[in-house]
Amino acid sequence: MTYKCLVLDMDDTLVNDDNIITPKIKETLIKFQEDGYILVLASGRPLQGMLKDAYDLELDKFGSYLISFNGATITRMNDMETIFKKHIELEDQNALLDYFKEKGLAALTYHDGKIMISEENDYTHIEAELTGMPMEYNAAFFENLDEPMLKFIGVGSPDIVKPLESQLGGKFGQYCNAITSKDFYLEVFHEDVSKGATLHQLANILDIGMHDIVAVGDGNNDITMIEEAGIGVAVENATDRLKAAADDITKSNNDEGVVAVVEKYFY
Repeated sequence: MTYKCLVLDMDDTLVNDDNIITPKIKETLIKFQEDGYILVLASGRPLQGMLKDAYDLELDKFGSYLISFNGATITRMNDMETIFKKHIELEDQNALLDYFKEKGLAALTYHDGKIMISEENDYTHIEAELTGMPMEYNAAFFENLDEPMLKFIGVGSPDIVKPLESQLGGKFGQYCNAITSKDFYLEVFHEDVSKGATLHQLANILDIGMHDIVAVGDGNNDITMIEEAGIGVAVENATDRLKAAADDITKSNNDEGVVAVVEKYFY
């Protein structure tokens, strides 16, 4: 089988535990694109938090795409046009913010290039470290929010987050999906949004089949794209649920597992 496209999650997959794309991975992925293959990044991060790494990998030069907000948007890199966007319904959004507060989770979302957070806890600083975006603690922003957002994260102790994911069963309210991306992140977005569903849309734009795609990830929010791609690969540091869904397991993010995937499936 000859594959045409590689889709990579970012945190704990493309980047190592120091949040770095190693020189070997960068060199491999640029040559990969020079050889005519398509590289796509698909992340739970907001678009702004993906751009530095996307430019470092020259996705704009090769006219590729970014899937951000866990699949809520698709952005074309050569002109930065958003060609797909799906917000949360306001009714569910308001109920969700009440739910986070009731369960003792800080609410996190993105607005005007900043990470907005309702209150501080031991985990709320991590998103800014991962994305390089400025953050603001502002409870009033959430209390007065009357515009639909693309995604929210409930941030708190894994002792709180893990049971909630199990209780919710992957759903919140009438029109939302809820899933963990990290042990301390409960991510919520419109039910029509997932990395797998959005990858189908992108495949149509690229005029390729899902069977032409190799997807690599580590978290539960990667399961849909791992299942939908022609080959779904879990890095060694992936969750047990993702490993169970994957067709293959590669080296960890700290051992440049992405390079091993490129070598195995494309050359």
